[in-house]
Amino acid sequence: MECNLKTRNATSLDLHGAMSDTESILQMEATLGVVSTTPQKSQSVPFNDSSFTLESENITLGMAYTTPQKSWSAPFCGSSYTPERDDSLKPAVGMTFEDIDSAKEFYKTYAAHVGFPVRVGQHKAKNGLVTNKRFYCSREGFRKAKDETQSEPEFNGKRKCERKITRCGCLAMIALKRTKKSKYIITTFVEEHTHALVSPDKQHLIRSNREVGEKVKITLFNFHRASIGTSDAYRFLRVGLGSFENVGCTLKDLQNYHGKLRCLIKSSDAQMFVDQLSRKTLANPAFYFDYVIDEKGRLVHVFWADATYRKNYAHFGDLVSFDSTYSTNEYNMIFTPFTGIKHHKANVLFGAALLSNEKIDSYTWLFKTFLNAMGVFSSEGTLHEPAVIITDEDASMKIAIQNIFLTSVHRLCMWHILRKVPEKVGPDLKEDDDFHASLSLCVWSSETPEEFEERWARIMIQYGLKYHEWFVGRFDIRSSWVPAYFRDIPLSGLLRTTSRSESANSYFSCFIGFKHALELEADNVSLDTTPVLKTSWGMEKHGSELFTHEVFGEFQQELLAAREYCVFESMQKDGDLQIMRVADNFKKVRLVQLNRSTMFASCSCMLFGTHGIPCRHIIHALRSAKIDQLPTMYVLKRFRKDFKRESVLTPEGILLEERANSPVNPVLQKLISETSNRIESLFVQAKNSPDAMQILRDGVFALGDKISGMIPAKELSRIEEFEDFLGCPVPMQVEIHPPTDIRSKGRIKRIKGHADKGPQQNKNKQKKKKNVVQPRRCSTCKKVGLHDRRTCPEKANNQ
Repeated sequence: MECNLKTRNATSLDLHGAMSDTESILQMEATLGVVSTTPQKSQSVPFNDSSFTLESENITLGMAYTTPQKSWSAPFCGSSYTPERDDSLKPAVGMTFEDIDSAKEFYKTYAAHVGFPVRVGQHKAKNGLVTNKRFYCSREGFRKAKDETQSEPEFNGKRKCERKITRCGCLAMIALKRTKKSKYIITTFVEEHTHALVSPDKQHLIRSNREVGEKVKITLFNFHRASIGTSDAYRFLRVGLGSFENVGCTLKDLQNYHGKLRCLIKSSDAQMFVDQLSRKTLANPAFYFDYVIDEKGRLVHVFWADATYRKNYAHFGDLVSFDSTYSTNEYNMIFTPFTGIKHHKANVLFGAALLSNEKIDSYTWLFKTFLNAMGVFSSEGTLHEPAVIITDEDASMKIAIQNIFLTSVHRLCMWHILRKVPEKVGPDLKEDDDFHASLSLCVWSSETPEEFEERWARIMIQYGLKYHEWFVGRFDIRSSWVPAYFRDIPLSGLLRTTSRSESANSYFSCFIGFKHALELEADNVSLDTTPVLKTSWGMEKHGSELFTHEVFGEFQQELLAAREYCVFESMQKDGDLQIMRVADNFKKVRLVQLNRSTMFASCSCMLFGTHGIPCRHIIHALRSAKIDQLPTMYVLKRFRKDFKRESVLTPEGILLEERANSPVNPVLQKLISETSNRIESLFVQAKNSPDAMQILRDGVFALGDKISGMIPAKELSRIEEFEDFLGCPVPMQVEIHPPTDIRSKGRIKRIKGHADKGPQQNKNKQKKKKNVVQPRRCSTCKKVGLHDRRTCPEKANNQ
């Protein structure tokens, strides 16, 4: 944008007399020697209403319509910038508009073309109608001088943000007046600016040119529905629209827009959360939730489980992982998911809760509520507690589990225990790879309690840890966390750590619906496709027809190992019982007992009992008995492809349907999807041809005009926009208040140790500590301070 620059002698501004705006402008032009290109009238515009209000200055005037000028001693730049512009966009005295908004948009369009921001100025109203209105260049006026006699307010240690000065006394403006025909006419137009104008490549950054448009809002809301942040939404818009200039706003504008939503619901989000759970229950009676509030009406605990979660528990609830080392929201409530393993060997969610603390009473309430929610009957009509529940070493949790889960085996997470080893040993053992390898082999690979105890004792003696307090304590509770002590529990090898629950926090914070979609896709792949077979054995083909693909992959590995590595060392018969000694590639002889009448075999490796997969030794024994298909006892129901097709009812007789009733009309949703996809495909097809894009644009605009004739456009207020995104109104009366901020053991995302932080981060922290200057006594001046004899100020004065 080129501007005509006229340099004049600088002068101070001392224009605070009571004169009209036009007279003030003329006097200023005379003082600076600037000749206006637009003729100005020298009369004032009288105001008869004494209630005229200056919105920007909060000044109430009397009869005269004037702009008060402040006395400043700061030097004025003495420059006038007259922009080059298209005459069709230039305002002129005498122009008329239907309403003030039309005039405002016209002036904003002119300002965007020229390169300056617009600020709404003062107005005068009479009988509820605006009779006079002004629009200024946003750099009009000056910032209010700070009273130096007043002390600076305290900000509780927070850094005060200093705003940059934007006002420089620019006089560019238009003044509007209401006519007898209820229209608005331009009575004053000042074109010159006292500052440089914005160049074309930066005009999209002008505040009055920036706006969070409808497309930007829709994209922002859709991203937040998918738990994707505002910054990622803005980058997506930039890529989709070609550049930041085409987005129409800055990232800060988008963050401020979303921040206003957060501020709107800040005091009522707990009420809205509970109301949303209630609406889900009305839409689907199989949805279950419960909550607790304190005497002040603050939300303390809340638990929820939809029909899918409850059905998951009915099928896979024999193994449950529970973890509480996460804090997920601004109130630092603890996110506690109940998870397990489904037939695809992936995570499955049974329910989730938010707790305000980790006391015994809190866990007791949660576990009771969990069992009430999971009081579902399978097709056999049985109601069961989990066979195994695995947690960390939290003492409160342990007591609550003992009181509530009476028949369940409580197991401690191996990962939480072993990850503490580097913190408990000395620096030498911490870096000793042989020590860590021996300890891992002892814990993970010991098949019997005797084998574990023998290996453990050898390690403790070898590395001098026999009397180490922490290792002694872990050995005393070995039956609660070492796998060798759980081998008699069915499928205990499937779940040995709480990593399932910890990863649940990850996908829960992203999008549960996406996880459910992946599960449906996995079901479809298992049912409609066949894995690649690697042998001609009928047993392999039979397994591929029954097992899900993930389970079949493990079974196939055992089958191939049986073919390649297993050999009989000896074989004995005792009636129908056949006893075989089988050697494999691990150089360990296994004892297999096969009942020829039932064709059921047991193996000393106990892989089938702990993991539910027939081991290589059993497969080798079945092959020797010329069995081509897997006996039914080796195909667990939880690993079958069709397992989740069985119906599940609650004690009240409610069918647990996996898909709840959706409030969105599916027919309308399909039309929206098809229309959006078609427009996107047309855009891709026409984007490389200007003529084709012009045809597409004209057609879309014509359709827009036609639709506007059918359905008048309704401009939503900001609150209505937010309520449409939330799917519910913001409550006017709040009965359930947000919880208080309670510090807990799960406050951070995950309790981090040396293994997470890394050696480099620890070195940086130690280096920072070393660089901190401590006060000490100077040997020259004998005073305590932050200097020494080399930097003593008295030494410098003496020299």
